[in-house]
Amino acid sequence: MFFKKAAYIFLILFLLLVVSACSTITNKPDQFKINISTIQMLESTFMEQRFQVTLRIMNRSREAMSIDGMSFDIELNDKDFASGVSSEQVTLEPFSEGLVSVNVSSTIFDILRQINSLKDKKSQPFKYEISGYVYSGSSLFGIPFKEKGEIDLTTRDN
Repeated sequence: MFFKKAAYIFLILFLLLVVSACSTITNKPDQFKINISTIQMLESTFMEQRFQVTLRIMNRSREAMSIDGMSFDIELNDKDFASGVSSEQVTLEPFSEGLVSVNVSSTIFDILRQINSLKDKKSQPFKYEISGYVYSGSSLFGIPFKEKGEIDLTTRDN
């Protein structure tokens, strides 16, 4: 009988520990915003293209934010363009921003899809999306992010 009560007490304490540990996991995707600052061609072979993408990360919270790494994908005009990872560590003070440069890879097939997409969208805005995960020592799991935007490539008469 004693062992049965001890097992129940142990189970309750274990569940309380798990619940309290899960409450410390911060998943605040609105805490930061990530935009593409620049894309620069590094090297190109027939099957693969390498780009250096500079990302602007804005900390929108009252707390400092420490980033240990990130992984992300970039889509242009709703089509896969490139993927990248970074192990660069960045600490952002409250309400500040920083730049992270990441090398990304794209394939010839991704580039061909982009060329075909541009033919179909002559007068429409150029859409982009960056999505992935930011990893921080203060979070057990990666914090997901997704940012979208448009670039109008048409010239306008004023």
